[in-house]
Amino acid sequence: IRIEMQNVPAPANGKSYVAWFQDEKGQTQLLGPLTLQNGTIIYTYQGDKTHSNLLTKIQGFSITEESSGSTPQTPSNQTIYQAQFNNATYLKNILYATPGLPNNQSVVTNLLETIKSLNDKAGSINDSLQVQPDYGLVRRQATRVIEVIDGTNYAQSSGDLPNKYRPLEHVSIGLLSSSKQQGYLDILAAQLDAFKQSAQGDQAQLGHVQNVENALSDLRNWVQKMRAYDVDILKAATLNDPAITSTALQLKNTAVDSYIGHTVPPDPAPRPVLGSAGASQAYIEAQYIAELDFHRV
Repeated sequence: IRIEMQNVPAPANGKSYVAWFQDEKGQTQLLGPLTLQNGTIIYTYQGDKTHSNLLTKIQGFSITEESSGSTPQTPSNQTIYQAQFNNATYLKNILYATPGLPNNQSVVTNLLETIKSLNDKAGSINDSLQVQPDYGLVRRQATRVIEVIDGTNYAQSSGDLPNKYRPLEHVSIGLLSSSKQQGYLDILAAQLDAFKQSAQGDQAQLGHVQNVENALSDLRNWVQKMRAYDVDILKAATLNDPAITSTALQLKNTAVDSYIGHTVPPDPAPRPVLGSAGASQAYIEAQYIAELDFHRV
Protein backbone atom coordinates (compact mmCIF):
# COMPACT_ATOMS: atom_id res chain seq x y z
CA ILE A 1 0.00 0.00 0.00
CA ARG A 2 1.31 3.43 -0.86
CA ILE A 3 -0.24 6.56 0.60
CA GLU A 4 0.55 9.91 -0.98
CA MET A 5 -1.12 13.13 0.19
CA GLN A 6 -0.35 16.80 -0.39
CA ASN A 7 -1.48 20.03 1.25
CA VAL A 8 -2.23 18.25 4.52
CA PRO A 9 -2.62 20.60 7.49
CA ALA A 10 -0.62 19.94 10.64
CA PRO A 11 -2.43 17.85 13.27
CA ALA A 12 -3.54 19.38 16.54
CA ASN A 13 -0.91 20.17 19.18
CA GLY A 14 0.51 16.98 20.70
CA LYS A 15 -1.10 14.83 18.00
CA SER A 16 0.20 12.78 15.04
CA TYR A 17 -1.47 11.13 12.09
CA VAL A 18 -1.90 7.32 12.10
CA ALA A 19 -3.19 5.18 9.21
CA TRP A 20 -5.55 2.19 9.52
CA PHE A 21 -7.40 -0.19 7.25
CA GLN A 22 -10.79 -1.83 7.62
CA ASP A 23 -10.72 -5.56 6.86
CA GLU A 24 -13.34 -7.85 5.35
CA LYS A 25 -14.74 -8.58 8.82
CA GLY A 26 -15.29 -4.92 9.59
CA GLN A 27 -12.37 -4.79 12.02
CA THR A 28 -9.88 -1.89 12.01
CA GLN A 29 -6.21 -2.85 11.68
CA LEU A 30 -3.15 -0.67 12.21
CA LEU A 31 -1.05 0.34 9.21
CA GLY A 32 1.30 2.71 11.01
CA PRO A 33 2.14 6.29 12.00
CA LEU A 34 2.48 8.83 9.20
CA THR A 35 5.20 11.47 8.87
CA LEU A 36 4.12 14.92 7.71
CA GLN A 37 6.77 17.04 5.98
CA ASN A 38 5.93 20.38 4.38
CA GLY A 39 2.29 19.38 4.10
CA THR A 40 3.10 16.08 2.38
CA ILE A 41 2.63 12.48 3.52
CA ILE A 42 4.37 9.61 1.71
CA TYR A 43 4.00 6.21 3.35
CA THR A 44 4.53 2.64 2.15
CA TYR A 45 3.19 -0.45 3.88
CA GLN A 46 5.20 -3.51 2.86
CA GLY A 47 2.55 -6.07 3.79
CA ASP A 48 2.05 -8.55 6.60
CA LYS A 49 4.30 -11.41 7.71
CA THR A 50 2.41 -13.98 5.62
CA HIS A 51 2.54 -11.85 2.44
CA SER A 52 -1.24 -11.81 2.16
CA ASN A 53 -2.79 -10.37 -0.98
CA LEU A 54 -4.18 -7.21 0.58
CA LEU A 55 -7.03 -7.05 -1.93
CA THR A 56 -8.55 -10.04 -0.15
CA LYS A 57 -8.64 -8.19 3.15
CA ILE A 58 -9.06 -4.44 2.74
CA GLN A 59 -12.39 -2.67 2.42
CA GLY A 60 -11.24 0.86 3.22
CA PHE A 61 -8.76 3.15 4.98
CA SER A 62 -8.85 5.84 7.65
CA ILE A 63 -6.39 8.32 9.10
CA THR A 64 -6.84 9.43 12.68
CA GLU A 65 -5.20 11.88 15.04
CA GLU A 66 -3.51 10.14 17.95
CA SER A 67 -1.37 11.28 20.85
CA SER A 68 2.24 11.78 19.76
CA GLY A 69 4.93 9.48 21.12
CA SER A 70 2.86 6.28 21.12
CA THR A 71 1.16 4.07 18.55
CA PRO A 72 -2.23 2.76 19.71
CA GLN A 73 -3.55 -0.64 18.67
CA THR A 74 -7.07 0.69 18.23
CA PRO A 75 -8.05 4.03 16.69
CA SER A 76 -9.48 6.94 18.61
CA ASN A 77 -12.67 8.62 17.54
CA GLN A 78 -10.69 11.42 15.88
CA THR A 79 -10.93 10.24 12.25
CA ILE A 80 -9.68 12.94 9.88
CA TYR A 81 -9.57 11.21 6.46
CA GLN A 82 -11.32 8.20 4.96
CA ALA A 83 -11.17 6.21 1.73
CA GLN A 84 -13.50 3.34 0.87
CA PHE A 85 -13.87 0.66 -1.81
CA ASN A 86 -17.49 0.68 -2.96
CA ASN A 87 -16.95 -2.24 -5.34
CA ALA A 88 -14.31 -4.41 -3.71
CA THR A 89 -15.83 -7.65 -5.00
CA TYR A 90 -15.51 -6.65 -8.66
CA LEU A 91 -12.02 -5.30 -8.06
CA LYS A 92 -10.97 -8.65 -6.58
CA ASN A 93 -12.52 -10.43 -9.56
CA ILE A 94 -10.25 -8.50 -11.92
CA LEU A 95 -7.02 -8.34 -9.93
CA TYR A 96 -7.04 -11.31 -7.57
CA ALA A 97 -9.31 -14.28 -8.33
CA THR A 98 -11.63 -14.28 -11.35
CA PRO A 99 -14.77 -16.46 -11.16
CA GLY A 100 -14.53 -19.36 -13.60
CA LEU A 101 -10.74 -19.48 -13.69
CA PRO A 102 -9.02 -22.40 -11.93
CA ASN A 103 -6.84 -22.11 -8.83
CA ASN A 104 -7.93 -18.56 -7.90
CA GLN A 105 -6.22 -17.11 -10.97
CA SER A 106 -6.57 -13.47 -12.01
CA VAL A 107 -7.71 -12.81 -15.57
CA VAL A 108 -5.58 -9.69 -16.00
CA THR A 109 -2.46 -11.55 -14.78
CA ASN A 110 -3.19 -14.56 -16.98
CA LEU A 111 -3.73 -12.29 -19.97
CA LEU A 112 -0.35 -10.61 -19.49
CA GLU A 113 1.49 -13.90 -18.94
CA THR A 114 -0.19 -15.51 -21.95
CA ILE A 115 0.72 -12.62 -24.25
CA LYS A 116 4.29 -12.68 -22.90
CA SER A 117 4.52 -16.40 -23.66
CA LEU A 118 3.12 -15.82 -27.15
CA ASN A 119 5.67 -13.06 -27.74
CA ASP A 120 8.53 -15.40 -26.77
CA LYS A 121 7.29 -18.10 -29.14
CA ALA A 122 6.75 -15.70 -32.03
CA GLY A 123 10.30 -14.41 -31.64
CA SER A 124 11.57 -17.98 -31.60
CA ILE A 125 9.73 -18.75 -34.85
CA ASN A 126 11.23 -15.73 -36.60
CA ASP A 127 14.76 -16.48 -35.36
CA SER A 128 14.46 -20.14 -36.32
CA LEU A 129 13.67 -19.17 -39.91
CA GLN A 130 16.07 -16.27 -40.38
CA VAL A 131 19.09 -16.85 -38.16
CA GLN A 132 19.68 -20.60 -38.19
CA PRO A 133 16.86 -22.55 -39.86
CA ASP A 134 15.26 -25.14 -37.60
CA TYR A 135 11.98 -26.10 -39.24
CA GLY A 136 11.09 -28.62 -36.55
CA LEU A 137 11.27 -25.93 -33.87
CA VAL A 138 9.25 -23.55 -36.06
CA ARG A 139 6.42 -26.08 -36.34
CA ARG A 140 6.47 -26.84 -32.62
CA GLN A 141 6.38 -23.18 -31.66
CA ALA A 142 3.66 -22.44 -34.21
CA THR A 143 1.63 -25.28 -32.69
CA ARG A 144 2.03 -23.73 -29.26
CA VAL A 145 1.04 -20.30 -30.55
CA ILE A 146 -2.25 -21.45 -32.03
CA GLU A 147 -3.07 -23.36 -28.85
CA VAL A 148 -2.44 -20.22 -26.77
CA ILE A 149 -4.62 -18.14 -29.09
CA ASP A 150 -7.52 -20.56 -29.70
CA GLY A 151 -7.34 -22.92 -26.76
CA THR A 152 -6.28 -26.44 -27.69
CA ASN A 153 -9.73 -27.96 -28.22
CA TYR A 154 -10.90 -25.24 -30.57
CA ALA A 155 -7.57 -25.13 -32.41
CA GLN A 156 -8.07 -28.80 -33.25
CA SER A 157 -11.80 -28.72 -34.01
CA SER A 158 -11.57 -25.60 -36.17
CA GLY A 159 -8.71 -26.93 -38.25
CA ASP A 160 -6.42 -24.04 -37.25
CA LEU A 161 -4.14 -26.76 -35.91
CA PRO A 162 -3.80 -29.29 -38.75
CA ASN A 163 -4.40 -32.94 -37.85
CA LYS A 164 -0.79 -33.85 -38.61
CA TYR A 165 0.37 -31.82 -35.58
CA ARG A 166 -0.12 -33.07 -32.02
CA PRO A 167 -1.01 -30.55 -29.29
CA LEU A 168 1.87 -29.56 -27.06
CA GLU A 169 0.43 -27.03 -24.60
CA HIS A 170 -3.05 -28.44 -23.86
CA VAL A 171 -4.44 -24.99 -23.14
CA SER A 172 -7.96 -24.95 -21.70
CA ILE A 173 -8.53 -21.18 -22.06
CA GLY A 174 -7.13 -19.26 -25.02
CA LEU A 175 -6.94 -15.58 -25.73
CA LEU A 176 -9.92 -15.69 -28.10
CA SER A 177 -13.37 -17.08 -27.36
CA SER A 178 -14.95 -20.10 -29.04
CA SER A 179 -18.55 -21.34 -28.95
CA LYS A 180 -17.72 -23.47 -25.91
CA GLN A 181 -15.22 -21.39 -23.95
CA GLN A 182 -14.73 -17.67 -23.34
CA GLY A 183 -11.19 -16.46 -23.95
CA TYR A 184 -9.19 -14.18 -21.68
CA LEU A 185 -10.00 -11.06 -23.71
CA ASP A 186 -13.75 -11.53 -23.34
CA ILE A 187 -13.51 -12.69 -19.72
CA LEU A 188 -11.69 -9.49 -18.77
CA ALA A 189 -14.12 -7.38 -20.81
CA ALA A 190 -17.07 -8.91 -18.94
CA GLN A 191 -15.46 -8.20 -15.57
CA LEU A 192 -14.79 -4.59 -16.57
CA ASP A 193 -18.45 -4.19 -17.57
CA ALA A 194 -19.55 -5.50 -14.17
CA PHE A 195 -17.11 -3.16 -12.43
CA LYS A 196 -18.40 -0.14 -14.37
CA GLN A 197 -21.94 -0.87 -13.25
CA SER A 198 -20.77 -0.66 -9.63
CA ALA A 199 -18.26 2.19 -9.91
CA GLN A 200 -20.83 4.84 -8.88
CA GLY A 201 -19.44 7.49 -11.18
CA ASP A 202 -15.84 7.48 -9.87
CA GLN A 203 -14.28 9.22 -12.85
CA ALA A 204 -10.69 8.27 -12.03
CA GLN A 205 -11.53 4.58 -11.83
CA LEU A 206 -13.67 4.74 -14.96
CA GLY A 207 -10.81 6.43 -16.80
CA HIS A 208 -8.50 3.52 -15.98
CA VAL A 209 -11.21 1.06 -17.01
CA GLN A 210 -11.45 2.84 -20.36
CA ASN A 211 -7.70 2.52 -20.79
CA VAL A 212 -7.89 -1.24 -20.19
CA GLU A 213 -10.71 -1.42 -22.73
CA ASN A 214 -8.52 0.45 -25.23
CA ALA A 215 -5.90 -2.26 -24.80
CA LEU A 216 -8.49 -5.02 -25.23
CA SER A 217 -9.67 -3.43 -28.48
CA ASP A 218 -6.10 -3.34 -29.80
CA LEU A 219 -5.42 -6.88 -28.62
CA ARG A 220 -8.48 -8.28 -30.38
CA ASN A 221 -7.17 -6.82 -33.63
CA TRP A 222 -3.56 -7.90 -33.10
CA VAL A 223 -4.38 -11.41 -31.83
CA GLN A 224 -6.61 -12.06 -34.85
CA LYS A 225 -3.73 -11.02 -37.10
CA MET A 226 -1.33 -13.30 -35.22
CA ARG A 227 -3.78 -16.15 -35.56
CA ALA A 228 -3.89 -15.69 -39.34
CA TYR A 229 -0.08 -15.43 -39.60
CA ASP A 230 0.41 -18.54 -37.47
CA VAL A 231 -2.13 -20.60 -39.43
CA ASP A 232 -0.29 -19.64 -42.63
CA ILE A 233 2.93 -20.99 -41.12
CA LEU A 234 1.27 -24.20 -39.89
CA LYS A 235 -0.33 -24.89 -43.26
CA ALA A 236 2.60 -23.87 -45.44
CA ALA A 237 3.73 -26.50 -47.92
CA THR A 238 7.34 -25.54 -47.27
CA LEU A 239 8.94 -23.27 -44.68
CA ASN A 240 11.81 -22.06 -46.86
CA ASP A 241 9.41 -19.91 -48.89
CA PRO A 242 10.35 -16.19 -48.61
CA ALA A 243 6.65 -15.42 -48.10
CA ILE A 244 6.65 -17.54 -44.93
CA THR A 245 9.78 -15.77 -43.70
CA SER A 246 7.93 -12.45 -44.18
CA THR A 247 4.87 -13.83 -42.38
CA ALA A 248 7.02 -14.92 -39.44
CA LEU A 249 8.44 -11.40 -39.15
CA GLN A 250 4.93 -9.94 -39.16
CA LEU A 251 3.96 -12.43 -36.45
CA LYS A 252 6.94 -11.40 -34.35
CA ASN A 253 6.31 -7.66 -34.75
CA THR A 254 2.61 -8.00 -33.93
CA ALA A 255 3.44 -10.12 -30.88
CA VAL A 256 5.83 -7.42 -29.63
CA ASP A 257 3.10 -4.79 -30.01
CA SER A 258 0.64 -7.05 -28.21
CA TYR A 259 3.00 -7.50 -25.27
CA ILE A 260 4.63 -4.10 -24.75
CA GLY A 261 2.30 -1.87 -26.79
CA HIS A 262 2.85 0.01 -30.03
CA THR A 263 4.70 3.33 -30.05
CA VAL A 264 2.91 5.97 -32.11
CA PRO A 265 5.15 8.97 -32.95
CA PRO A 266 5.73 11.54 -31.62
CA ASP A 267 5.15 9.63 -28.36
CA PRO A 268 8.44 8.11 -27.14
CA ALA A 269 6.72 5.00 -25.73
CA PRO A 270 3.38 3.16 -25.87
CA ARG A 271 0.43 4.81 -24.14
CA PRO A 272 -2.91 3.42 -22.88
CA VAL A 273 -4.83 4.75 -25.90
CA LEU A 274 -6.35 3.09 -28.95
CA GLY A 275 -3.74 1.98 -31.44
CA SER A 276 -0.99 1.98 -28.83
CA ALA A 277 -2.06 -0.02 -25.77
CA GLY A 278 -1.16 -3.69 -25.38
CA ALA A 279 -1.16 -6.27 -22.59
CA SER A 280 1.38 -4.39 -20.47
CA GLN A 281 -0.75 -1.24 -20.53
CA ALA A 282 -3.86 -3.30 -19.73
CA TYR A 283 -2.13 -4.81 -16.70
CA ILE A 284 -0.79 -1.49 -15.38
CA GLU A 285 -4.07 0.37 -15.88
CA ALA A 286 -5.97 -2.45 -14.18
CA GLN A 287 -3.75 -2.05 -11.10
CA TYR A 288 -4.59 1.67 -11.03
CA ILE A 289 -8.28 0.82 -10.70
CA ALA A 290 -7.44 0.01 -7.07
CA GLU A 291 -6.42 3.64 -6.46
CA LEU A 292 -8.54 5.50 -3.88
CA ASP A 293 -8.92 9.16 -2.91
CA PHE A 294 -8.88 10.13 0.75
CA HIS A 295 -11.67 12.50 1.76
CA ARG A 296 -11.62 14.72 4.82
CA VAL A 297 -14.30 13.69 7.28
